[in-house]
Amino acid sequence: MLYLGWIFLWLVSRERINGFNISDCSTKKLIWTYHATSEEEFILFCDLPELQKSHFFQRSQLLPTQVSELVPCRGSKDLSNVQWYLQPQNGDPLREITRDHPSIKSALQFSTIQMNDAGSYICRPRIRSPQDDACCIKMVLEVKPKKNTSFPCFEHKHKQFLLLGSIDPIYCPSLHCQSDTQCPEVTWYQNGKLLSEKRGNPLRIGEVYNYHRGTYVCDYNQSYNTSSWIVRAVVQVETIVKNTNFKPDILEPHKDTLEVELGKPLTLNCKVRFGFEKDLNPVVRWYIKDTDQRQEVPAPERNSCTPLLKEGIIQHILSLKEVSQRDLQRKFICFAKNSVGNTTRSIQLKKKKGVVFIYILLGTIMTLAGMLLVSALLYTYWIEIVLLYRTYQSKDETLGDKKEYDAFVSYAKLSSLESEVTSSLSEENLALNLLPEVLENKYGYSLCLLERDVTPGGVYAEDIVSIIKKSRRGIFILSPNYVNGPSVFELQAAVNLALDDQTLKLILIKFCSFKEPESLPHLVKKALGVLPTITWRGLKSVPPNSRFWTQVCYHMPVKNSKRLTWNHLRIIPRIFSLERTK
Repeated sequence: MLYLGWIFLWLVSRERINGFNISDCSTKKLIWTYHATSEEEFILFCDLPELQKSHFFQRSQLLPTQVSELVPCRGSKDLSNVQWYLQPQNGDPLREITRDHPSIKSALQFSTIQMNDAGSYICRPRIRSPQDDACCIKMVLEVKPKKNTSFPCFEHKHKQFLLLGSIDPIYCPSLHCQSDTQCPEVTWYQNGKLLSEKRGNPLRIGEVYNYHRGTYVCDYNQSYNTSSWIVRAVVQVETIVKNTNFKPDILEPHKDTLEVELGKPLTLNCKVRFGFEKDLNPVVRWYIKDTDQRQEVPAPERNSCTPLLKEGIIQHILSLKEVSQRDLQRKFICFAKNSVGNTTRSIQLKKKKGVVFIYILLGTIMTLAGMLLVSALLYTYWIEIVLLYRTYQSKDETLGDKKEYDAFVSYAKLSSLESEVTSSLSEENLALNLLPEVLENKYGYSLCLLERDVTPGGVYAEDIVSIIKKSRRGIFILSPNYVNGPSVFELQAAVNLALDDQTLKLILIKFCSFKEPESLPHLVKKALGVLPTITWRGLKSVPPNSRFWTQVCYHMPVKNSKRLTWNHLRIIPRIFSLERTK
């Protein structure tokens, strides 16, 4: 379908050209003949609006009676959108051409005009009414070969620079060389717009601003014998600033050292910014300094330049196929020079630390981090880990020790009146209710309570010593009433017995804060500082799965009881829990 579409458009275009008779152009007898110099830029304008002006028809050779009938372009609205056609000099058929100027509407541009571009050029509106077949302009273009001349006036080139803020003229190339004749009148165009008030050469524009830049066209008449023609020249005007007063600025390399890998290719970039100079002749080079010798590196093919209006950036790239040990002893010098002076910057190559070293370093760091993490877990969950180990590996400590109780419980005995006033979270409630309920009923331990398991009537001191000897642990609930009361004797007796019996271990439960009295025995004071102490935290410590009971079980003797093993396993998952009941 696309192919057929192209064929259709081609047929329509051919039909449109075939139906176009250039003899119907209103300007068929008014032919502009432009002489252009080959190998130079050239522009043709399609001045269709001029056809509608009266002075245009006065200059034409049409009869006066035909003017009213052949008023051209009266039905065409957009005279800037035009089509161009070429009638070659060799007699080839008329053909449409497209060389539109990028910024000037209705202009035909020749970037470099050649001898074979000579011929008749016709322009007409692209969108027109049927009665406007005569709305067209025909121009004959002759191209003369470029001649070498030694005249100094040819210094005015087709590209001219104007200094901003100055009063610089614009010259029409080669016109002022006509020294033996009077200078003809010159018509000037700027970016396709006629400068009607400017008729001389050079073109004087006053103070130079940025809007004076652009494409200028100058036309003037020449004649020889009976022939006359119009000579056209194109001048590209750029506005510039004053030349720089600074040395080049080296943008890269921006560091004095560079880490490299031996045996790998390397690319070094010498990137330099130059200030503006009208006749800039920049120098950018790489030098390699080896001990006392310095050699220049040839400019590579990848040397690139990025010119700007006010400054320019030039790069010189040095490529090494592979970095050797010798390159580490050299200095690579980036050198830049302009008309003001020169600038240098050196770079030293350093061997990059090996990847193996990085891996070893990372491995060491990860190992240390893992060890710290494991240490933190062990510190936090050491009790739970020990209980887990006891459940599967440890032996029963109670076998063959000839002891009757797993633990003796000592607390401050209150009077009957004080017992009625205290709350359910008293130390007596802990000793007589909570400890038996959890340690005996839940974990299978056997406790010795003085009020419950000792027959009244005996000697108190002897009974205490006797039941402590029969116990594997001693649990002492400390409070102000305890350390200031008679019950502290039980702790003193247990400390004395533990010095001789290694199987007897003491557990201190700090029920609440207290101050050690001066009358406290010296041995008890030392015991309070070294024996393991578990803090009672009120309601938080009541649940059997709280941290308090885990610590108590940790200090209790190891026993292989089915009920004890099952309840230990129920508290093991606390090792993997991030939320812990305090």
